[in-house]
Amino acid sequence: MTTPRLYDDLAYLWPILSPPDHYTAESSVLRGLIEKHFEGSHDQRRSVLELGAGGGHTLVHLIDAYDCTAVDLSEPMLENCRELVPQAETLVGDMRTVRLDRKFDAVFIHDAIDYMVSEAEVRQALETAAAHLEPGGLCVIAPTYTRETFIDGEVADDGTTTDSQELTYFTYVHDPDPMDDTFEMILLYLIRDMNTRAVELVEDRHTCGLFSNDQWLAWIEDAGFDARHDAGDAGADEPWTLFVGVKK
Repeated sequence: MTTPRLYDDLAYLWPILSPPDHYTAESSVLRGLIEKHFEGSHDQRRSVLELGAGGGHTLVHLIDAYDCTAVDLSEPMLENCRELVPQAETLVGDMRTVRLDRKFDAVFIHDAIDYMVSEAEVRQALETAAAHLEPGGLCVIAPTYTRETFIDGEVADDGTTTDSQELTYFTYVHDPDPMDDTFEMILLYLIRDMNTRAVELVEDRHTCGLFSNDQWLAWIEDAGFDARHDAGDAGADEPWTLFVGVKK
């Protein structure tokens, strides 16, 4: 599968496209889940592993309270993470296969789970999460969409300006084939150089997995967790889809 340019040569745009402060509410929800899960247990600084951590925009809100490890397939995205969260350990790895030979208190997979485009790939990622937890450890999965929340043809746009560039971008989400388990997210970037005033138009296509709540819960259970669906409010217009697993 071709790597989307956002995770390659355009990774420098990530802090502009999706700034860390956009993750404040979601990180607060995650922190609350961790604190509630370990409430009453012996006092210690907990460890968190994020698979598909990208630029570290979630971990930057957690690093004050937890020892954080970031794993991602994209070295350019991890460079963003190192700059933003220098206290976090960063490792290049594929969430389907990586094994760090150690355990964490909690494993988190945010929207990077979207790039698992088949049942087999989802199961591999969940097996990775389970392999890094002791019994009683917490796993939180947060896909952008499930079949129940997906909106075909959804459009979003935004823009910002830095000292050197003006960036305008559009996101279009659609399902080319409702009979399969994927959807497509198309990103269009208009990148204007503030010095030359030249505008570059970039099209970046992302293929993502789309599964039902029941499928998620069944696969999480099969990976060795007690699973539940938690439609927590992360401050967005729609409830944030979370699946929470506790390792058996």
